[in-house]
Amino acid sequence: MKTRNLLPISAILIALPAFAISEVTWKQHTIEAADPVNHLAGADGIRVGDANGDGLPDLVTGWEEGQRIRIYLNPGPENVRDPWEKITVGKVKSAEDAVFADLDGDGRLDVVSATEGKSRTMYVHWAPNNGDYNNEEEWKTEAFPTAKGNNWWMFTEPCDVDNDGDIDFIAGSKNTGAGITLFLNPGGKGARTLKDWTVKKVSDAGWIMTIRVVEQDGKRILVFTDRKGDRSGIYFAPILSEAPWIGEPVRIGAAGEEVMFLDLAHLDDDKKLDVAVAIRPRTIRFYYQPENPFQEWEDSAELDLLPETFGQAKAVRVGLLDDDNIPDFAITCEHANGEKVGALWSNIFSEYTAVSNSTGIKYDRIELTDLDADGDLDLITCEERAGLGVIWFENPLK
Repeated sequence: MKTRNLLPISAILIALPAFAISEVTWKQHTIEAADPVNHLAGADGIRVGDANGDGLPDLVTGWEEGQRIRIYLNPGPENVRDPWEKITVGKVKSAEDAVFADLDGDGRLDVVSATEGKSRTMYVHWAPNNGDYNNEEEWKTEAFPTAKGNNWWMFTEPCDVDNDGDIDFIAGSKNTGAGITLFLNPGGKGARTLKDWTVKKVSDAGWIMTIRVVEQDGKRILVFTDRKGDRSGIYFAPILSEAPWIGEPVRIGAAGEEVMFLDLAHLDDDKKLDVAVAIRPRTIRFYYQPENPFQEWEDSAELDLLPETFGQAKAVRVGLLDDDNIPDFAITCEHANGEKVGALWSNIFSEYTAVSNSTGIKYDRIELTDLDADGDLDLITCEERAGLGVIWFENPLK
């Protein structure tokens, strides 16, 4: 584990050399590609959960232009390089996010989706509670009536916010009237009566990119990024033990910058969660948590700017991708047009290394999981513009 005295990173890294695309050693595997013939396009974001209870990481995504919400069932390490079994759990327009959550407490993962454009609705796709989970006909899609047509919904984070044993969720939106909104579950059988959910706006925003809920020192913290407007930046807010449940958000860094997806990890040796964030156009920055997390974080460092051979920074995830025990940074990009590369990785001592070749234009958020059970972390993502769809890259370490 690196310590803070190894930083600032800018003093360690020099200008990064160009590389040949032929040096790429991460193999790309397709879970499902776009299918123009059947109007399947625009895979937008990937989330992980064990949908069928077999202990393997399954995936869910929304196909924004394809008007489908799909689950992908992990076939196991021996067959994980082949296309996965898919379940269309709902058909909604302009899906921007989809995530697993057992909202009715029946032990089966439902799916919550968020839509923008003309749809502007939060949906729940109810899993069949007594039938065949894989049977698309038994899934039921419903819209939250108080979240229909009034916001461009962008991202959702399930969490039992009020500690009553039922899964609530926090959703973020963009454009006019945007903000962070809390959806409180009435619990039990009442969860399926969507008009009975309590929906409350927590904070204004410009364009919410990502939301995380983390626990530290026995306390829970809401973390989110706001991409646009005079409120743009990275925010922390305490999750409270009583109503209103979420405290006032505090901007901890990146004020006025176009912040994209972030990750939280231990980047130094003080046992507090630090922040790694992608900032457009070409910055990967780290913020080190102070003693009081609900204040501006002044201590930060960053990798050298992404070279022009890559696209613009979209997402970052922290994990051990090689065997040197130093935190590594998996990165995806958008605007990776032409010969530019859209997926890569680095750490504070290494140059940027390509994960993908030059195919793909607009990559999205990242999950790091050992899909092939060989002992190293693989990279799962979506590609939205060139038709690659839902894909994963096999770590060549082992």
